[in-house]
Amino acid sequence: MQELNSSGVNIPNIAPTVAGGCPANLAAAADTSRCWWTCGGCTRDTDITECPTAMEWGLTYDDGPAFYTSNLLNYLDQQNLKSTFFVVGSRVISFPNILQTQYLGQHQIAVHTWSHPSLTTLTTEEIVAELGWSKKVIKDVLGVTPNMMRPPFGDIDDRVRAISLAMGLTPVMWTRISPMATFDTDDFNIHGGITSVQQVLQNWENILGNATTRDTGFIVLEHDLFQQSVEVATGYILPDALAHQPAFNIKPVVSCLGKPLSNAYIETNDNSTNPPVSLVGTATVAGGTGAASGAAQASASTSKGADSNANNSNAASALGAGLVTAAGLVAGIAAVAL
Repeated sequence: MQELNSSGVNIPNIAPTVAGGCPANLAAAADTSRCWWTCGGCTRDTDITECPTAMEWGLTYDDGPAFYTSNLLNYLDQQNLKSTFFVVGSRVISFPNILQTQYLGQHQIAVHTWSHPSLTTLTTEEIVAELGWSKKVIKDVLGVTPNMMRPPFGDIDDRVRAISLAMGLTPVMWTRISPMATFDTDDFNIHGGITSVQQVLQNWENILGNATTRDTGFIVLEHDLFQQSVEVATGYILPDALAHQPAFNIKPVVSCLGKPLSNAYIETNDNSTNPPVSLVGTATVAGGTGAASGAAQASASTSKGADSNANNSNAASALGAGLVTAAGLVAGIAAVAL
């Protein structure tokens, strides 16, 4: 908490949400001042949501390192592709060698919390624990500390943003084109039988159709935790993207922002070209900028929020019952080497 208190970043007094998504948090969903991405797609200038240059794809994979991450790495190496990996801190302990392989292979490593919770449902202390312990374990394994993070399920509001920024972590989302449509392949849900491979491939085709008409590049949500997700990525999505004409320029998020890979880590970051960010600027809701029509945006995203949080309980189970929760981390938060 010391880093948070000394950062100079104001942490908004926003109450945590409750489990159940937008339908269970109607007042919060309608409150556009909190800029809750889950209900309406609100982002701030400090959120990374796309690559600036058309036809550039910021390649990302979440939830590893895991058993099948090595298969993905082998394919990426064969194709000379580099990615951003948003890693779960508790999995780094189980697969430190894979994380080292990712890092030494010139892939970008970023934070995806310790136990993969919906961050807006946590207390400030719990959020600090989730992010802080993840930063520490990555530093212990690699010797460097990431300066980017992705909130699990995209669950972020201005309180979570401020905490992340105060801890030196810039939020990275994925591209959203409307309150109800994002560049999410939904590959994670193949493993649990919620989504079929055919639906994931259709999602990819939809993403592809929208990506090629954009004035900017894009970021897609994919995962490397389960065998099915990796097989879809290496067997169809990536080969399809590589064969596409005109060609996509596929690279890690930090690279698509026009920065060297060294700028992805606190210890090697050149602040003259990548200064620390602050929570300023206007809010952007899918479809417009500024103060959104709260009731309309909340209503439009309610079903998406309900689906997202319904799947969150399934995801929590799939991610593994052995993960230590944020509440369990708070007791040791004073020992986090931030």
